[in-house]
Amino acid sequence: MQVDWDPPEPRSGAIGQWDRFVGPGATNAEEWIQLILGAGIAVACIAVFWVDAPVWSVWYHYALVVLLGLDIGGGIVTNATNSAKRWYHRSGHGAGKHLLFVSTHVLHLAVMALFFASDAISFFAASAIMFAVSAIVIVSSPLYIQRPIAYGLFALIVVASMMPIFEIEGLAWFMPLMALKLLLGHLTKEAPFRPEVKQ
Repeated sequence: MQVDWDPPEPRSGAIGQWDRFVGPGATNAEEWIQLILGAGIAVACIAVFWVDAPVWSVWYHYALVVLLGLDIGGGIVTNATNSAKRWYHRSGHGAGKHLLFVSTHVLHLAVMALFFASDAISFFAASAIMFAVSAIVIVSSPLYIQRPIAYGLFALIVVASMMPIFEIEGLAWFMPLMALKLLLGHLTKEAPFRPEVKQ
């Protein structure tokens, strides 16, 4: 294995948008892992909600859970690939862009607050502050301690997700998996190992 920090340019056209999402130069193995495991996580999330959904759930609750499950499940695996690590931590892609990426997930928190939480304002405020502070602390820390800090903050969010303010039947997976996707997956910089190219 070799470490390669220089991603190729994204391809042109529609496939280039996919490259910008998963990281250009993704191997076939990385592509399949993202699709299979991402879908598997999404199915598991949907199944848990199906079994434990609150009695007041209606069709659009299920539709939202499908979207959240696909985005978070796929995002966990994608952000952990070496191609994504190389792309999102390339030269010129600094703390500001990482924080912007995390901030786009305020939409996820808003969906959870508006459509599922018993106290929408408290859920949204508490979760948004928790993710924002965690992200800022991680990107502001020296690189050599970012990973242990991210793991520690991830653990705190997992524990916090068990508090009554965050408890939603069938959706106990939401906060921990969001933290896994954002804090450990996206924000944590790790060496992008690449398979050896056989001559």
